Amino acid sequence: MLSPDVDLADLDARHWAGWWDLLVPPQVLARPPWALVVLDGQVPVHVVVSGLGARAVPAGAPDALDPKGLAALAETLGVAAVVAIERRVLGELSRTIESSLAFDQDPLEQGLVALRAVKQYASRGIWTHPPLLDVVPAPAFEPIQRTFDRLVPDDTALLAYVLADDRTHVHASVIAVKQRGDITRIATHRSLADVIDEAHFARAWGRDGGKAMKQLLSLVETRYAKPSIAIVLERAAWLRIMTGPTDQLARELDGKHVVIDPAPAWLLGLLGGAAVAAVASRAMSTLAGFLPRRTRDAASALAGRAKDAMMESGTHPFALLGFDPLELWARLRVFYASSGASPGPGRAPSRNAPPSSRS
Repeated sequence: MLSPDVDLADLDARHWAGWWDLLVPPQVLARPPWALVVLDGQVPVHVVVSGLGARAVPAGAPDALDPKGLAALAETLGVAAVVAIERRVLGELSRTIESSLAFDQDPLEQGLVALRAVKQYASRGIWTHPPLLDVVPAPAFEPIQRTFDRLVPDDTALLAYVLADDRTHVHASVIAVKQRGDITRIATHRSLADVIDEAHFARAWGRDGGKAMKQLLSLVETRYAKPSIAIVLERAAWLRIMTGPTDQLARELDGKHVVIDPAPAWLLGLLGGAAVAAVASRAMSTLAGFLPRRTRDAASALAGRAKDAMMESGTHPFALLGFDPLELWARLRVFYASSGASPGPGRAPSRNAPPSSRS
């Protein structure tokens, strides 16, 4: 998926920082990200806090490695996440990972090798808070590559832009080119700024989004490749999608806070399906009180079988993966819901600084 010779050019450091601001859960941004706790058996003997270095094991640190004990330890250390690992596991894990890695592996494949090795020790030598090891799957690399090839054509470009809420500039951007199954070029709007000023684009997208998008797509096609997927949205809309119901993206599209153009048929199908499912779910929650419990259970089982049939028949765009990324996201988005994370139906104040520097 990622070429070993990927061309990284015209990267805007402010835009990369913008993606970090958008993708990292708010509670992680608000405090030191994580702590590594080394255990002797079940007893903490060493603590390292990311960005702050070694710390003394706090007095009275909880020794229980259940969710409640780990959450209490994270609170004591003032961090958002904790990884606790038994001393004996460190060497075993290192040997397992090193024996499975190869120089010619895709970086994503190497990451999946490490993740699968770590998951083998989940609750048997490695414990985490939040319990991500219990949630995040570790599929093989081949089905991910095949899914990527199935959904994104070769010799096309992918682009995503997130606009500042006051429309004075672009908060984050990325342009990627896929060739021969791999991402071979990655850039940001900086590579187009000599023709399309980002402040002008941000303002024009609100007044005449169609014309601004057309100019952007034309320039990307000239300099990179014909876009196969392009998404532009407001930062406030991003936050609502990250923390809202499953049909929030469809709502933002209807409200013109998000534009996906071009949008492949499989993506339109997913968006439509999510919207229909969410409406049906809300309707069923209203009707549930009038239906016998056995009827509700039967309907739920039927819906589950229908979804499984789509995955097994290969008609679902993510059938090859063995798991549904949208369902996974539904389980992960709780980590993004915190005070101030979701701006509600209106626009949220922009947290990012105005465009003043590039690198």
